[in-house]
Amino acid sequence: MRRFAAAVALAFSLLVVPTTLALAAGPDSLMKVGGDSVSEDDLLYLLTQKAGGNKAVAGMVLSGMTLEEKKDFLKDIADLLLVSQAAARKGIQLDPGVAAKLRWDAVNTLAKAYVERMSAGWDLNEKAIKKYFEAHRENYITKEAVHVRHILAENEPEARTLLLQALSGEDFGELAAKFSKDQGSAERGGDLGWIQKGDTVPEFEQAAFSTPKGGFAGPVRSEYGWHVIQVLDRRPESEGVYEAVKNQVVRDLQQSYLEEALASLRKDATLSIDEKKLEALGK
Repeated sequence: MRRFAAAVALAFSLLVVPTTLALAAGPDSLMKVGGDSVSEDDLLYLLTQKAGGNKAVAGMVLSGMTLEEKKDFLKDIADLLLVSQAAARKGIQLDPGVAAKLRWDAVNTLAKAYVERMSAGWDLNEKAIKKYFEAHRENYITKEAVHVRHILAENEPEARTLLLQALSGEDFGELAAKFSKDQGSAERGGDLGWIQKGDTVPEFEQAAFSTPKGGFAGPVRSEYGWHVIQVLDRRPESEGVYEAVKNQVVRDLQQSYLEEALASLRKDATLSIDEKKLEALGK
């Protein structure tokens, strides 16, 4: 019967519960382990974590467990607490790395819980979403873009030779992988993905955006060297359609509410930075 409980408990093998955070036994206490108490809420929380955060699934798992399986699960939790208590007695929670993780895990948990509670009051109905979309319509325009790959050469004669090879039908990706000085893109056959105007240097941009789909350009000189360019595809500018971008609009609206809340918190907060210490950091 330990098999079921052990499998459930496996996900919590790295969970640390220092005795400094121990809870006193209350009326809903299911088990006491030294100075630590495990409550009904604790058990449900651990089962919910095992169920990927799904409380309904956790409830189903709990309802399907026999008394022996529940006891075995508690015993696994007890083992975890005993190891945590042993660590605390040795002062491991004071280790800088461990202490930092404990602190920032707690900070992150509280911050996440705060945002979740606050977000319950955000207006995210259809009218609010459409209103945000209309007010920020320019953010959802798909800008003109080209899908390009290139070969970066050290000099013009080399670039011209590579261009002629590409024009004669040699595989551009293989040429890029073998000869391009841009190691990052060379590993992808010279592929730079989709670029929009402003994403790259002017000389490269001008050549790429003036070349038809499937065409080649070069040699093009930039501050990086000499480029041979192939335009794989082109995408014209188009206005965003509400239905197509609605999910992004919802995320942006949520972010705007969060930014408003943060602005309010920053307004009432006191922030000071020791610039001398900061400047010396890492030196």
